[in-house]
Amino acid sequence: MASELHPPTILKGLYEELLHHNLLPEFLRKGNGETYFQLIVLSWVVMGVLILISFIWSSHLKRIPGRMQALMETVVESLSNMLESLIGPGARKYLGLLGTTFIFILCLNIIGLIPGLISPTANWNCTVSMAIVMIVMVQIYGLKEHGFWGYLKHYMGSPKELATWLIAPLIFVVEVLSEIIRIMSLSLRLYVNIFGEDTIIISLVNMGLPLILLQIIMFCFAVFTSFLQAFIFTALSSIYIKLITSHGE
Repeated sequence: MASELHPPTILKGLYEELLHHNLLPEFLRKGNGETYFQLIVLSWVVMGVLILISFIWSSHLKRIPGRMQALMETVVESLSNMLESLIGPGARKYLGLLGTTFIFILCLNIIGLIPGLISPTANWNCTVSMAIVMIVMVQIYGLKEHGFWGYLKHYMGSPKELATWLIAPLIFVVEVLSEIIRIMSLSLRLYVNIFGEDTIIISLVNMGLPLILLQIIMFCFAVFTSFLQAFIFTALSSIYIKLITSHGE
């Protein structure tokens, strides 16, 4: 599913040049290839910038933090506290995955607010990919926490008596379907909201200066929803991890 409503970006020239010299793979040469090219490039640029910032920050840590280090430590501590409130004790071991997910999605959302760029999260291919990775990681955490047999029993409703064992296969199927639904829920919620706000902003910009005040209001709202949608994706992922790693009956 491509975001056909997106206007050409500053990457259009690069795409056409690479296309002219036959330097693109087949799937990027036809159909919505230009949109996919833009999404891939912007996603990798965001990843590269985040990796570079992390490397620079981690290699210049000081016992008495400066302003930038203090800011980064505040961000990390805030994310850690948020995860602990959602998952409980031991949440810090999931900080690497969930904290990175929050920051990455936030940056992907906001980059589309820069003139000449688009939000990769305004395309379902991007959001469903992230949702699949997250749900796979949830399963890995469940396997590590319970072991293979305990993991299977969790998906069968932790049966103990004969009656619960008889309906265990049905419960297993329902649980597997629920994981698929979670992928759809995570991806579609993020995609629809970001695609919708980007479309509204594009429409308002095309109407010109008479609606400049409305454009500014919508831009501020888009920044807020960018934070909100990154938080919702991360919070739901945290809840899924808590559910699958729980030892409660």
